[in-house]
This record gives sequence, C-alpha cells and structure tokens, in this order.
Amino acid sequence: MSRSLSLQRLAGALVLGTIGAGLYGGDARAAGGDLLIELHYKPVPRVQMAIWLEDKDGKWVQDMLVTQATGKLGIGNRPGLWNFVSSWRAPYGPRPSVLPIWAHRRGKTYPKLIFFDKDPADTESLGWHENTSSAENYYCRPLTEAENKTISVDTMTCPSPAVFQTDKGAFDGKATSYYPPRNDLLEFEKNSDSPEAMTYAALNDLDAVTEATPDGNKPEYVTAMVPAELAANGPLTAWIEVSLEHDENPSYDYDREKDHYVDPRLDNYGVEYLGQPSVTYKLSFDPRTKGFTGTSSYAGYGDWNGATGTLHPPDKTISSKGGSGADRLLQYSLNGETFRFGVYAYGDGEPVDPTDSDTGSDTGSDTGSSDSGVDTGADTGDDGGWGHCDIHSLPAITDLKLEGLSFDKVRVHYTVPAQADPEFAVAKLSVHLLTGEQPLTPERLDAAHLPPFTVVSDGGPGTPSTLDVEQLWGNYTYQIGLTYEDKCGNTSALATAAITTEAQKFQQVEGFCFIATAAYGAPWVAQVQALRWFRDAYLKSSPIGRDLVRFYYTYSPPLARVVHHQPVLRGMVRVVLQPVADLARKTTASLPAPARGPG
Repeated sequence: MSRSLSLQRLAGALVLGTIGAGLYGGDARAAGGDLLIELHYKPVPRVQMAIWLEDKDGKWVQDMLVTQATGKLGIGNRPGLWNFVSSWRAPYGPRPSVLPIWAHRRGKTYPKLIFFDKDPADTESLGWHENTSSAENYYCRPLTEAENKTISVDTMTCPSPAVFQTDKGAFDGKATSYYPPRNDLLEFEKNSDSPEAMTYAALNDLDAVTEATPDGNKPEYVTAMVPAELAANGPLTAWIEVSLEHDENPSYDYDREKDHYVDPRLDNYGVEYLGQPSVTYKLSFDPRTKGFTGTSSYAGYGDWNGATGTLHPPDKTISSKGGSGADRLLQYSLNGETFRFGVYAYGDGEPVDPTDSDTGSDTGSDTGSSDSGVDTGADTGDDGGWGHCDIHSLPAITDLKLEGLSFDKVRVHYTVPAQADPEFAVAKLSVHLLTGEQPLTPERLDAAHLPPFTVVSDGGPGTPSTLDVEQLWGNYTYQIGLTYEDKCGNTSALATAAITTEAQKFQQVEGFCFIATAAYGAPWVAQVQALRWFRDAYLKSSPIGRDLVRFYYTYSPPLARVVHHQPVLRGMVRVVLQPVADLARKTTASLPAPARGPG
C-alpha cells in the first residue's frame, strides 16, 4: 500500500485551523485538538483524481489531493479548443470535463488561457505556432494514431522533443476557468513567451496537494489533519472524483471526426479522448469519533463536457465493471472492511493502540456490491494506516548516484538511512524531476514533475537500493531528487543529483528545418521529416553537404518568419518543396527504420 499525501505538505495549505503541530506520543490529537484521518481507495491506472472535504453545510473547505496533470500541468486550462483531439502528453486543448464536480465546488476561478499566437488562423490548429513557442519540459508533439498506440502502450517516451516547442499561452482577458494554469515553468524566452506565462505558478494554488498519477490496481491512502474548529462544527463529507480519458461505453460512444475537432491542416494527428464523465464517491463521517466508514456505491457523475458542476445521480448509462465508469475505483478489502472509498478517523478519545483491532464497523459501512469482484488480497493494513503515529523529522536519503542506462532511462542508486524506530518502514518514495541546468532545491520543488519509476532493488533502511526512472528524453539534463515518507506522513529532506541523458540514436536534435516547417505548419509532419532524414543521411555526410546545412541554418530563420505569416508564400513554398520532399522520401525509403526515426 502506498501513501499519497504528506501531513507536512498539507500543513501549509489548510485554510481552517493550524495543522503543523503534529501528533504526540501516539495520541491521535495534535496540539490544538486537530484530528487525524485516513482516506483509502484503489484506482485503476491512468486516472485523474481529486479528494476534498466539505463541511456539514456542503461547503468546500479543503483540497486533500489532486493528480499532477490537473494540479500541476494545467490540462484543465491551457491554449486551444476544448475538443481538440488528444494523444500521449498532448500539449493543447483544455479539458474542462476532467474533474468538473471538484472544480466547481471549490468555487475558485483563474484567467482562461488562449494561444499567445495572434494569428486568427492558428487558433484552431495543433501546429503553426513556431513563432510563439518556447522549449517544452513535459508535453510532446501531437502524435498520429499509430504513434500514439505504440508510445502510450509500449515505449512511453516522446519522439523528438528537441524539435518540438510549445506555445505556453496568454490570458484571454475576458473569460475565466475553474482550473489553474500549469506551474512547472521556470525558464522563459523573450518574444516567444507571453508576460502572463511568468505568473502561472503564482496563480496555481495546488502545490501542497498535487501528487503523481497513481500506478493503479493497488491500494492507496491519504492522511490529513482536520482542524479542531472544523471538527467541532459537526460531521464532514469526504469526496473523491475520478476521471479516465477515452473511457467509452454504449451510452458514451464518441467518434473522432464527428465529436472532436480535427485540425484539417494536420488531419493525421491526434486521437479521440472523450468518454464517460467523471464519477464521484462521498462519505459522511465525524472526525471526533474513532472508526471506519466505507462505501462501494458511487454518488453520481459530472457533465460529459464539464460545462457545469452538476452532480447527476447514478443511472444505467455509467459502467460498473471492467475498470470503467464507477469501477475506476476498485472494490477491495482491508482490515475486515470491503469498500471502494473509505475514511478512518482516529477520533479525539484515548491514544490509539496499534494493536487495537476495532475498525469501527459500527459506524455504518456501506459495503455495497461489485460487478468486478472483490480483491481480498493480502491487504492487512500492517504496511500503513490505522495505527500509531507521531511526528518527527526524517533524515535525507544518502549515497545518491545516477547511472544512465539509455537515452530514456536512468538508474538511481540510493540508501534510506537506518532509523531509531525498529518498526519504521518507508510508506512512500517520491522522485522529483526538473529539466535544465538549474539545481533542484526545496524552493523549486513545486515545479518538478513526478515521473513514473520502478524500484529494482529495495534493500530497506540502511542498505543500498536502486530504482529506474523512465520516460525521459535523450540528450537532456535532468535534476533528480528523492524524498521518502513514513506511514504517518513524516517527510524527509530532499536529496538531489544531476545527469545528462545520452542522445537517442539516429535522432536529429540540433534544430528545425525552418522554411519547410513554416510552409507545412510543424516540424514533425511527414514532408519536413523526409527532408530532415535526407539531410542527416546524405547532406551531413559530405563536406559540401555540411556547408549547405550550415548556410541553411544561418539564413533560413528570417525567411521562415516571413513565410509563416503569408498564406500565399506558404503555398508557393510547398509547391517548390513538395517534389524535393517526395524525392527525399523515396531516397530514404530504403534506409533502416531507426535511421528514418522521428526527427
């Protein structure tokens, strides 16, 4: 079982009451009477999710967890049309349908983002934004359907990020959004980035509760402190909203061309993303009363397009099995309880005895039923949750070393220090990833991504261990940091190291085919790729060819800027380049596939 939120990170975010005092001597009461709770769930892979609390009057009072794409990377509020087709790490197209119940019940709004590109013809395009684009540290270029299938399932690595930049957007000036903009940007390019882009991080107020998307198919839990003032005012309601892209069924069956916007100039790129709307579960509980409350019945679902915050009651249009619809939270058993969403309150009574087997079933657990079956597994709760807690500092990881395994994978060697507590165990290990030369510091931690990783060897506290960080880019410098938590949410100090990944073989990373890009709209379309392959395979292998390439990179950018903004010139250049591109494609067709790989 993995932990999903630190008490110490939550401490700075709570708006009602003081959280940072912690727990003492195993007592579930912090100084000032704040009360500890745990929220348990088991999501399927790739979900977006939010967990929050409301008071007895149904008023939002606190966010507890928001997954990274929504909380850090701005998928709910970014440039482009809301129904743009999607693909692996697609950069454009706000998704108001991702978590609409949570977003509207918070009642907070942010400036709505649009393209910084002022050309009206480009507002409905996945490309053509080169003059207002800057270096991207997370999103990929749009993918064709075949690429998306391979990359999202198999390689999990973006093609050619060094030849793809993104328009980070600007404020609409009139409209607002219920979702925050991204907060992971640290470096900006004059004239390519809007002045507003530099303010996104300050506007985003979800730093303290943003977490990585869970791996899925395994139990997770969140710990948090409920302020004494809030607990004293009566029962609370815990909510969880879960969304899954392209989760279709007969009632929500979408068509790529009819229900999404397909860029007619780049019509081979992007896949459909619409599906069943988000679903929510909710639980009423009293944090002053020790015990567990669980449910397997979902409370309702959101708008399919996220237009409002309406909670629609359960009906037969929502699937209930196969990890789809209401089954995005899997039913499982823990400590004798069976549920999809559960809350355990430590209460305000006597200190919690870790051997106490009273799970509080007399509080009225709703165990419901599940078409997908019950995972009884081996989840006994002894690896975290429902037990003794106190608050203390944890020493930083030691012996941190980075080893490059390939262009997209780094092995991390580390040691979790031995602890004085003989029952200590790591409940959560976190990897923080920052691109660029700037060192990763606690002040920059909120801008770091939370990448997927695999623990290769877990030696335990005091013993060397290794993990692999994947889905990286070739020839990039990464600042990698590690932190860990115990079952009570105590978090260690940050340990960091840096590494530059090796260049991807057969991949050109030094620049654009400027004029061709301006003519065809994006550096990743087939004609531009063919010209790039021809350049790499033939021109760059001879002295005269290398001189021609250098001349081209020196003098073509100014011409490209002119071509980009003149539709007639774009058409004329395409007429001239098309025969050359066709010849390049035929010439390079006999090359091995890797040599013609994405440029």
